[in-house]
Amino acid sequence: MKIENIKLLLDKYLQIIDIEINQLGCKPTEVRHLLGRIGEFYCAAKTNGVLATQVNQRGYDVVCSNNRKISVKTTAQKSGFVTFNKRTLNLADDVMIVQYSDEGLKEIYFGTSDSIIPYCRTWVNNYELDISKIKKLQLEKI
Repeated sequence: MKIENIKLLLDKYLQIIDIEINQLGCKPTEVRHLLGRIGEFYCAAKTNGVLATQVNQRGYDVVCSNNRKISVKTTAQKSGFVTFNKRTLNLADDVMIVQYSDEGLKEIYFGTSDSIIPYCRTWVNNYELDISKIKKLQLEKI
């Protein structure tokens, strides 16, 4: 899919989310099904990448222009956890965490998948990264 089409889909999904929230009265955290996909479009556009070849590709969502595989997590939460599957995180080279806030998207973390593990807690078969730790993790990267 061409980058122009990805950007077009990103804009259309943002319009749909706006309708869901502002006209139908949904909370941003209630449109998770839309946010997940819009985060993938955002990441692909930002990294000049392409969406994974399969829907629900195991371990990653986007392949960026330098062929690195990216697991994308999108949240509207201000607190809580972002969850990664312990069994498949190693299939992604990088992780991008996108937050929907104030009717827009903001990248709150982008780095290697290995670098987040020390900041996560383990819960069953998942890694859980506390949103409050993401900013600290991003600052340590600089």
